[in-house]
Amino acid sequence: MKTKSPGKWLSLTKGESAGAFFMLFIATLLLLLPAWLGTQQTATGIQFDLDSHQLNLLLAKHQAATDSFYRKRKSRHVYWKYAKQEDFENMGLTQDQSKLLYEKIKLGHRFSSAEELSRETGLDTALVKRFLTFKGSNKKKSSIEVININQCDTSDLIALPGIGSKTAIKIIRFRDALGGFTQTQQILETKYTDTSVLKGLLPRMKVVSGEIKKIPVNSATAEKLKSHPYISERQARVMVAFRNQRGKLTLDNIKEIRIIAPEELAKMLPYLNFND
Repeated sequence: MKTKSPGKWLSLTKGESAGAFFMLFIATLLLLLPAWLGTQQTATGIQFDLDSHQLNLLLAKHQAATDSFYRKRKSRHVYWKYAKQEDFENMGLTQDQSKLLYEKIKLGHRFSSAEELSRETGLDTALVKRFLTFKGSNKKKSSIEVININQCDTSDLIALPGIGSKTAIKIIRFRDALGGFTQTQQILETKYTDTSVLKGLLPRMKVVSGEIKKIPVNSATAEKLKSHPYISERQARVMVAFRNQRGKLTLDNIKEIRIIAPEELAKMLPYLNFND
């Protein structure tokens, strides 16, 4: 009996057989690829874990340094006024917060107690008391110099915290234009300066009476009068015209000049000499 042929559809040529084996190889490769990629991801994860471990070691080292700072402060308190910016950072404030607090203290702000500093910063009161003292340690208080702003020069001003050379020059020029300061608050009128810095320095400034240079209003020209910061050009011309009409300006009749408001006249008067 003859065996029946399987048919032409199962018969493969040599080229078709090679193609079939190639396709089988590709299919096998595709099946193994996910497993191989998983191995690579695992290796990357191990590397990441190693980096994290190193980072943890660095953080632990930093924490040890911070703990060391705190241990030292247990035996040696610092008077709050002389604490540095890094001291406040180590107590838990951010760099910006510590800088602002440090600058505020440098400009003369006072804290009477740990509770007050805690309210200002949000730090725990017990933590503040642990590292800072507030009484009996202000040994340098008497050494703080108060300068006469009518006699000082630019170097004296630059020595104050927050004042640079440009600000010092502006203050001196304004003072000379005025003829001197009658009160320390006038320094805040200096144009193009940081008023907040100058305001914080007022306790370190003083003026001495009798140091003002006055303008002889009955002989000064309009040009001389208007050169003063408190007298406008129009006011200077009217003052000269009024003087020519009345023969002389006096403390009483100058009040009749309507373009000079009472508050403006109050600022001018310390700089006007009616007797010359």
